Formats: sequence, structure tokens, C-alpha cells
Amino acid sequence: MRRPSRDTALAWLYVSLLSLGLGAGLLTAVPSPQDDQAYYQQFTEALAQGRLDLSIPGFHGSDFLAVPWYLLTGSSIAQIYSLIFLCLLLPPAGFLAGKALYGSDWHGVMLASIVALMPFISFVCLRGWTGPGYWFLMLMTVYAAAKQSRWTGPLWGLSILTKPFAVALLPLLVYLAPKGKPAQRYAAIGFGLAIVAGYLLIQIAQTGHILVGAHTEVTQTSVWQGPARILLNLAHSLQILFSVHNYYFPDPALTGPGNMLHTTPLLIFLGLFGLLAPNRYFTNKQLPRALLLGALIGLGMNALLDHMDHFYMEAAVLIFILASLPILRAHRLWIPLVLATLHFQWFYFYLQYRPGFQLTSYFFLTPLIIDACFLVWCVGNRRDVWNLLKFSDE
Repeated sequence: MRRPSRDTALAWLYVSLLSLGLGAGLLTAVPSPQDDQAYYQQFTEALAQGRLDLSIPGFHGSDFLAVPWYLLTGSSIAQIYSLIFLCLLLPPAGFLAGKALYGSDWHGVMLASIVALMPFISFVCLRGWTGPGYWFLMLMTVYAAAKQSRWTGPLWGLSILTKPFAVALLPLLVYLAPKGKPAQRYAAIGFGLAIVAGYLLIQIAQTGHILVGAHTEVTQTSVWQGPARILLNLAHSLQILFSVHNYYFPDPALTGPGNMLHTTPLLIFLGLFGLLAPNRYFTNKQLPRALLLGALIGLGMNALLDHMDHFYMEAAVLIFILASLPILRAHRLWIPLVLATLHFQWFYFYLQYRPGFQLTSYFFLTPLIIDACFLVWCVGNRRDVWNLLKFSDE
């Protein structure tokens, strides 16, 4: 068996530290089930008892992964514990996806760091929201597709069944599909769509209609918006994507954490910049085209609904982040700025959820680990850092 290189071993050590940091923050907090979690837990328990009950509201893709936890523990919040476990896997999943897509440990480490610095994606699992499951499934879909794995279809299908906006990964999956006859090339994509179709057909057979998530008052026909609202949603999407503070424009009094960007606007800017100047940063023109089309699909789907919400925009945001990695590699002075501006999420999250989740100082361990590792790297490579600062046009 071929041993991993020294750089790869160090990369995995770093990624493991990120998982430990997230684990320390999560395991010292107190879960507080809210909102849709009751539906997710109910579905998990029914499935564990051998009943596929799709009359239970909610998108249940990631809940399939919670069944083993319920069988092992019988816990009334097994669904939350499964999401905590998936949180710990987000840095490794980010590393695998970034490395597989671009072919280097550097891209994997950068994507793992970015994903680990998004607490509104990870720590919301403490209330039962499925962000960690959604991102884990999407990241592993990218990894599996880049490796042309037979698991691509099931992973993508479960991603869509967690939040339908994961359909936005379709252009990227087409780009990464193995060359060959159409039946062979698109078998994984077809398998993923077949899983979704089967889920919906069973739900229609059980309920007579399609459930739009946990919104029991919304149907597959009433979920769509008219032209005026779609235009307002698109305008609002620009505000969410390129600013830190936001509001819920239908009713500003209801503004919450879903109405603000859950990453740094710099990554959105850099990703979009790369997609609009692909010849400078991508060796294969098909990849930026696939990423841009996927982002437009994700945002377009969201615009058709009631309002733009970052929890709904996450597939498009992931695609912009993937697109930003070559630009960060080419212009490394952006890296400390991106890392620095990713930190504000932690303070926002702490102020929002500290009482409910009883967050301790361990909550900040992940950004501290990243900061410490970054400083150690700068000291160890101080000559390269100085040359980069001296010749900042590299």
C-alpha cells in the first residue's frame, strides 16, 4: 500500500484538529430541539420500526442517516445526535471534495477550513436543523462524482431529499460524469433522480400530494410565486450574497439568522469573479460553466419560492465557494482576509444562540485552531510570506 505523502499526512492532521474543535464546541453545548425537529425525529423512529411514513411533514433525506443512532440509543433526540456526528465529518468531507475536484491537498485544506468556519451550517444541528446533513451529503456527492463512484447517485438523491436545491449540483455532476456511452455516463445521475422520484411517488400514494417540507399549509401548487415577488426575491438575493447584515423584507420584525449570509461575502465575490474570468483560473472551460449554471439554478429555484433564505441558498453558496478556490490559490493575499471575515459568523451565532444552547468558550475552539495553525504556517514559511508581501502582484 502506498503511504501518503508528508504534506497529505499533515493535511489530515489539520483536518482532524478541525473536527476535534467542532466536537468540543458541540459536546459542551446543550441541544434544544425546536421547530421541524419533532417531524424529523418522528420520521426517524417510524423508519427504525420498519415504516416508511412519508405522511410526516419535512424533507427527510438526512433522517435516513439518523436511524442507526436511534437503534443504538433509543434517544428522543437521536436525530440531533446523528447531525452532531455529521458535523464532525464536515471538515473531512470538505477536504475530500476540494482535493478530488481540483487534485491537490491545498484545495482540500482550504475548503475544509471554510466549511469548518460556518457555524450557522454546523451548530444549528443543536436545534435539529439539517444543515450538517445537507452539507455533508453535498460535499460527499462532489467527492464521489469526482472519483466517479457508484455512490454518487444515492448521495445526490439524499441531498435533494434533504433540501431540493441540491438539484443545483446537476451541471457539475454532468461535467464530472465518466466518459462513455450516455447510458453509462449518466447512470449515477439517473439513479439519484430515481431515488427522488420514488420518494415522491410513495408520498403521493400515502398522502395524495407532495409535502413541501414541514410547511403543512403549502402544497406543490401553492409554493410558487408570481413575477413581482420573484423579481423582489432576486433583488434580495444580491443583498444577502454581498452584505453581512440583512432583513426579512416581507416582515422586517421577523428577521432572523436565515436572512443573513452564513459565510463571508468575499468568497461570493471571488467565486463570481473567477466564473466571469474563467480563462485565467480554470484549465478546463467546462468546469466554470458547470459551476456558474449550477449557481444560477440554485438561486433561481429559491427565487420562485416565498422568500430568499440563506438556509435555502446553501447549494448556490457552496458552488460559489468551490469556484473561489482557484482564485485564492492564484492570489494568496486574499486568504487571510477571507479567514478573518469568516470569524464574524461566530460572534453572531454566539449572540443569537448562547442562552438557548448554553454555549461555552469551547464554542470558539475551531476558529482558534485555524488561527493558530495559520500563524504557525506563516512563521514556518516567513520567507515565502515576506516575498508574497513584497511582490503582492503574484
